[in-house]
Amino acid sequence: MNNLLVAVDFSKSTDAVLSESAKLATALGAKLWIVHVTTDETQNLMYESTQYTGFDFDFTPMPGDIELARDITAEEIKREHDQLLGMTAKLRESGVTTQALILQGNPALAILEKAAELSADMIILGSHGHGLMHKALLGSVSESIIHKSPVKVLIIPSQKE
Repeated sequence: MNNLLVAVDFSKSTDAVLSESAKLATALGAKLWIVHVTTDETQNLMYESTQYTGFDFDFTPMPGDIELARDITAEEIKREHDQLLGMTAKLRESGVTTQALILQGNPALAILEKAAELSADMIILGSHGHGLMHKALLGSVSESIIHKSPVKVLIIPSQKE
């Protein structure tokens, strides 16, 4: 195996997922690609909050509302980028060959597309165990990747507290 793609979401399980991924990459002599997928959810929520429907008057959102949403999204992406840089620096210090990437879009599709582009031999993900209601409403990134991935998928279980 030459390339391992690990997807992180900065949840409580991220450290455990990175630790296990680093061990595997070291044992196999593989490069570890750390991927985080960001979406336009913040910007979409801010934009949608300025839209009023069902009223008898016209409401035009202020240009500042959309600019604010864009600024918040940019700040969040910068924060996530800084976190990824910290992760890669720490792993490189311990001898792991690693590269971090921020992707945008649907998490499952973005991860699968990047894995194909990088010729990843395995995709590594964390399991969150959010429960049936969360899964029913939002779906499961892990489940989608397991069903659609042409390469091996390793799920690192969440830590029980």
